[in-house]
Amino acid sequence: CLFTRGGRNLLFGCFSFSNMSLISLAIVGKDNEPLYLREFSADEGGSSQNELLEEKDNCDPYGFFSADLGKNGESSLRHQFIVHSALDRFEELVGPSSGNRWRSPGATGSDVMWVGLLCPVEDLRVYGYLTNTNIKFMCVIEDRDEAGGQNQQMREAELRSFFANLHELYVNYTLNPFTKLKAPIVSRRFEKGLRNLVNSFNGK
Repeated sequence: CLFTRGGRNLLFGCFSFSNMSLISLAIVGKDNEPLYLREFSADEGGSSQNELLEEKDNCDPYGFFSADLGKNGESSLRHQFIVHSALDRFEELVGPSSGNRWRSPGATGSDVMWVGLLCPVEDLRVYGYLTNTNIKFMCVIEDRDEAGGQNQQMREAELRSFFANLHELYVNYTLNPFTKLKAPIVSRRFEKGLRNLVNSFNGK
């Protein structure tokens, strides 16, 4: 984000890369049970959808008592295959034989749970994050920037922040007394929060 102060332009830590977008997301339980899988279209999101969810939340504050959640859980076969392949790589990196070598030395806070790049697939990259309760988050990122270097570090910083916010959203979801922990996620509140995170990450 660019701000002007005293005639100077100041750049703060909220970057948006037009050549990078989050196009699908998966949440997998500790026993590899699928909890959430969704593909995000380029024209999805916006205030009208969020306003509709807000209106429904007034009648259902926990967001549990209606199945009308739009395309929650839908994903193309291609993205399902990509996520399934990335899950195999996830298991290789964080499994018992890994000895936690995937953790960054000296990492603290949410960075301890950052797994990083799992695998590239054509112009896509799949990144992972493992919670302290062994819940796996995976994001499929469309990335056309081949420059690497500093831009790559900035992109990964954005992803780390996204995963940390997603983790907080998931924790709030599990604290609800109506939550079934090993069942697919069905919550308008979670759906709305996730949509806001994805739209912010994609610069919408």
